[in-house]
Amino acid sequence: MYTVSQAAALSGVSKSTLRAWERRYGIIHPSRTEGGYRLYDAGQVALLREMAARVEGGMRAAQAAASLAGASLDGRQVGGHAGRPDGDDHADGHDRVAFDLVEAVVSLDPRRLADTVDGALDSREFEQVVRTWLMPQLHRIGQAWARGEISVAQEHQITAELMRALSHLFHEAPDRGGPTALVGLPPGARHELALLAFATCLRRLGSRVIYLGADLPPDDWRAAAIRSQARVAVVGAHCGTDAAGATEVAAALADLSPLVPVWSGGSAARQVTGASPLPDDVVEAAHHLHRALLGGRA
Repeated sequence: MYTVSQAAALSGVSKSTLRAWERRYGIIHPSRTEGGYRLYDAGQVALLREMAARVEGGMRAAQAAASLAGASLDGRQVGGHAGRPDGDDHADGHDRVAFDLVEAVVSLDPRRLADTVDGALDSREFEQVVRTWLMPQLHRIGQAWARGEISVAQEHQITAELMRALSHLFHEAPDRGGPTALVGLPPGARHELALLAFATCLRRLGSRVIYLGADLPPDDWRAAAIRSQARVAVVGAHCGTDAAGATEVAAALADLSPLVPVWSGGSAARQVTGASPLPDDVVEAAHHLHRALLGGRA
């Protein structure tokens, strides 16, 4: 029998992913010690390893779980459920209703909020989720806060949960090397969910991305660009104040040699002086910059 850490190491699946698969798809059912700790047998480890191989081969986790339902890796049948189906019947509007973050956070159930985020991100390809669920949900959260439907604390709770999940997906994407893109926010800017989604899309395309996070002073941008030998910098700007800070970042990078072109993203991207605006759509912006990096135009 193996502990969760041992099962994760043997299967090549992170502990958080292992627990998520167990919770969402029910494909494994570990026993428990008297103290409540999970224990996995060799058959369950083999199942985890097989599911991980199928996900790495291009299947979504829900597809992999469905394909393993009823399988026998050690003489025992795999039971459980396969989560949501992977057809188009849950696209767009249905996703937004089924995975409503405002409804989840109002319930005051942290587990429900985590399940809502994880379920949405696992329901489709990440790029589709960004377009059809994440960005509309961020807009809905802003509206709900403005109407007083959720508190500042609840908005922070949603943000923290999304940052957790997006950070995991960002680091899960392979680093294939190549030209480096710095991605972050200017001084004073803190709304980074859309920017992290962009960085994750860009990394999934194969670009090397260093995510710098929020509220970064111009001098730190400059130091990071020099140390990393960055090919390009992407700074987010969602309001006029952000645009002013992003302009300072662009100025700090303007005299570097070799040149580090600055691109801007967000609703105030076109107000940034010294930067080239990216397309408004997060996924399209990632593809645009990736093509520029590949073509040596960034």
